[in-house]
Amino acid sequence: MENPSKNQLQTDHMERLKQADEALNRTAAELPADDSYRLRYHMMPRARWMNDPNGLIAFKGEYHVFYQHNPYEPLHGPMYWGHAKSKDLIRWEHLPIALAPSEVYDLGETRGYGCWSGSAVDDQGLLTLIYTGHVDGCMPEEVQCIATSTDGLSFEKLPDNPVIAAPLEEGGFGFRDPKVWRHDGLWYMVIGYGKDGLGKALLFISHNPRQWSYVGVAAESDGTMGNMWECPDLFPLGGDGEHVLIFSPMNMDDTKTMYLSGKFNYESGKLEVRYRERLDYGFDFYVPQTFQDERGRRILIGWMNNGEQRCRNKNEAGWGRLPYLVS
Repeated sequence: MENPSKNQLQTDHMERLKQADEALNRTAAELPADDSYRLRYHMMPRARWMNDPNGLIAFKGEYHVFYQHNPYEPLHGPMYWGHAKSKDLIRWEHLPIALAPSEVYDLGETRGYGCWSGSAVDDQGLLTLIYTGHVDGCMPEEVQCIATSTDGLSFEKLPDNPVIAAPLEEGGFGFRDPKVWRHDGLWYMVIGYGKDGLGKALLFISHNPRQWSYVGVAAESDGTMGNMWECPDLFPLGGDGEHVLIFSPMNMDDTKTMYLSGKFNYESGKLEVRYRERLDYGFDFYVPQTFQDERGRRILIGWMNNGEQRCRNKNEAGWGRLPYLVS
């Protein structure tokens, strides 16, 4: 059997996006306008399920937020990338769904598959999404992939995905949520990982966002910070090489988000940790991500679960979880 052409791959992806948008629009049109449980201030999807914020970027004078999204149910399931933009981080315009599971590396037969969390970067005017393709039971189960857009609305997956096919070490737990940034003309990426009971942030480097080389472990748990780190985000804060790494540790009691701070050595690829602490003491704030806007501000967006106790009928109403914004 011949491999599908690039045009056929894009056609399949566009058809899945069209079907998802149509289903979402039908549900959104049926939602009651006076639903007292829906927020009026924080950004939420039109309907159905939302979780991790991903692909946060200031692009051509507007803020873009992508997010993990199930357009068919108010439940976690096959993951798509929802998309919204804003000029002020308060008033949001919902855009067509950006990514749909459509390829062997992100499409499965059960609920455990999809286009999982990642980043957005501006690659010489090309809006580029770097995300984890996940399919339960596949070997490997998680790989890193790219999709690009010339207009900021319609995204095309790379024909030669995945760009990182597997972690270099076997026996790990998770390999997902790439966070990408640029420094001194080179691209850097941290990916959440875990091995031998220790959460880790793996570091990769590249001359362009499509070809990556493994550097090593940028930071890892001391045995008290979870056995896998979801959505790591390493960024400068202050001067003289000071950086912060935020992450959400798995299987760490009730701690949802932590940070490590210290100097990051770009030559060794290591974060010299000086301080570690919870980022938030609440039970809602999960997998926050940051980006720098065109004014130089570091903006953080996190996911807030509205909670079963505080919204008795959220599933019946046709919408699920939501993020809130902190700048």
